[in-house]
Parts: sequence; C-alpha cells; structure tokens
Amino acid sequence: MKILFISHRIPYPPNKGDKIRSFHFLKHLGQKHDVYLASLVDDPEDKKDLANLSSIVKMHLFELIHPKLKKLLSGVAVLKKKPFSIPYFYSYRLQKKIDAIIERINFDILFFFSSPTAEYVFRSKHYKRILGRKRTLIDLIDVDSQKWLSYAQSCQGAMRWVYFREAKYLKMYEIKIAQEFDRLFLVSDKEKSIFLNNYPAENISVVPNGVDLDFFTPHYTSPNNSSAPELLFTGVMNYWPNIDAVEWFVKNILPLVKKEFPDVVFYIVGNRPPQRIRNLSNQNGVCVTGYVKDVRENLARADISVIPLRIAQGIQNKVLESMAMAKPVVCTSKALAGIQADVGSEVIVADTEKEFADSVIRLLKDAIQRKMIGVSARKCVEAKYSWDKTFEQLDSFLSDSC
Repeated sequence: MKILFISHRIPYPPNKGDKIRSFHFLKHLGQKHDVYLASLVDDPEDKKDLANLSSIVKMHLFELIHPKLKKLLSGVAVLKKKPFSIPYFYSYRLQKKIDAIIERINFDILFFFSSPTAEYVFRSKHYKRILGRKRTLIDLIDVDSQKWLSYAQSCQGAMRWVYFREAKYLKMYEIKIAQEFDRLFLVSDKEKSIFLNNYPAENISVVPNGVDLDFFTPHYTSPNNSSAPELLFTGVMNYWPNIDAVEWFVKNILPLVKKEFPDVVFYIVGNRPPQRIRNLSNQNGVCVTGYVKDVRENLARADISVIPLRIAQGIQNKVLESMAMAKPVVCTSKALAGIQADVGSEVIVADTEKEFADSVIRLLKDAIQRKMIGVSARKCVEAKYSWDKTFEQLDSFLSDSC
C-alpha cells in the first residue's frame, strides 16, 4: 500500500512520549508499505536527524517552525475560537507540499498522528476528495482536551483560564475529527472511555503503546561505584506534569525516605530541565542530570523507579521502560492508568505522600522483594506490551481500511 503519514513533529529521535510512538508506528509501516512522511520540525537540533528516516520512508516532506514565533501567532486562535495548538502545529508551506503530493500520488491510506494534523485535511484543497474516499486514520494518542482540563484544575490565575479555554475548544475539535475521519486510535481503554463520554463515536479503536524489549532489557548493566540507594525519575523535564511530580516528591516524600535512608539519592534524568528543577540539586540527596545519551545507564543502576505523577494521560512510557528493565516501580494510580499490571506483584501504587514514602522504604529494606517485583514486571510487559502485539492490532485496522 501507499501511505501518507502526517505527523505534528518529526518522529525522531524517539526520546519522548509522542516521538516514541510515532517512530515505532512509522518504522513498522515502512517495513511493509511505501510510506511518505510529512512533518514539522520544531527543534533545530532535530534537523541533523532527518537522514535517519531515509531508510524507512520513500520521501520526507518537512518544514522548520520556530516555537517562540509560533506561540505568538497561536494567539490568533482567540479570535477564531480554535485551540491554541492548531495554529502552532500548522504550516501553510507544509500544506502546499501535502496537497501537491496527494495530487500526484494515489495513496491508499492517509495516516495522521496527533489531533493538530487533522487541520491538513480540513484546510486542504482536496478536502472533499480526501474524506469522500473514507481512508483517513488518525492516532489521537490521548484525549488531549482532558489533559488541558487537568492542567486547569491544578492551577490558578490567568493560566487557569487559558487551560480551560484550550480544553473547551480542543474537545469541540476532537468531536469534529470523530465526525469526519474514518477511524480514530487511542492508546488505552481508559482514554477511549473518556472520549466516549464526550461524544458517542463508533469509529474509535484502542492501539496501546509498546516498549522495545530488546533495547530496554534487564541484561543491560551499568557500573555503580556508590553504595547509596538510588531512586530514579525519567522524563522530558520542561513538561509541566513531570515538573509537578518531581517537586512534589522532593518536597514531601523524599524527606520521609531520608529519615530511614539518610544517604539515599534521587536522580532526576531528562532533557531541558528549567531552572526551578536545576535548583533542586542544591538540596542534599537530589541529582539533576539534564540530558543523558542513554537513559538505560541510569535505569540499570537504580534500585527503584519512582513515578509520582499527579497529572497524567494515556500510557506512561517511563513505566513500561522501567518494567522492561526489571526495575521495581512505585507510581501513582494516575501514572499506571492505561497499563494492565497486577498491583502489588508487578508494580506498587501509592497516591499519598506517606503511602509513597512507606512503599519506597519497604522496597529499599528488602532486596529480594525488589528483585521479585522486577522479574514479574518484565514478564508483564513481555506478555502485553511488545510492539509486535501492538502492530497486530494496527495491521488489522489497516487491512479493514482498504
């Protein structure tokens, strides 16, 4: 088949949630079909990675955007009653390239990744022709309107209004997508339920995330010259839910752990930590690394992966990656939502500060229990979250679309 894959940002490198999913989808499709990619590049650093996709796709159409300028231009959404994220991820120049290739190539499927890319259908000069052929698939990943609503409920002041507004108009946009696209994909049954509460669509299917079991493996080792217990949090650190999580942990949970283990070290590993996160390194027992080339080195050394997310949507890759490396995970129920794992034997869930601290302390005191949970966690992701299983479902949907 000939597939046009349209992504809101370049699906490489696979170093954050949406890029991990889009890269593996693109890679899989490229192994079986002729795939043409259209995407924005919103980070100048990513331009050096364009060549890495040449072996996967037949052609890559892209446009570089400037985030600061785009944020300013997104203000026009206020006048048009649209979500701010739509103009941010829309490029007229990329639209022209997409329209031109649709004119030239008779694609079997148009595959859109993330809700803002739907705009390339709605503003296309081939709009009626595209939708009339019933071949449009879109991976929403999560219900983004619910994410913005969660943001709004967790803050005050002007940003509260901004987030509520984004949630309102994005919800309307998601409903429009459901009405006009052939099929929508979401990452979990929970996300599907949230969407159905907003709009009773019949064209929604669940395609879960996977984890690269050959890359994230318990056989990967990293030297650890420290005898101090290590706790680990990983994630892109300019992302608000991650900021909130580590600040909550450092302020309210880590001090309780340190009463039992004074030498414990909490590692915050991830790209682009803002100054407020870097400042946490001034506290005893906190290490903010910033960008690391290979997060497996930190995972391999860690005694426990802690994921204290209080705001979360979809499936958390950081949970799957830790489980794949046979690390015991202590996380909130929101961080585990969407993942099918046995609480207590495969992962530990704690939502209050005391529960979280007590869970970490118990595991630090019991190396055998840490080992048992880690082994069970690995078996869980092997059985349920390999990319191969994910792609079995995706391939069936693609076949039905032709």
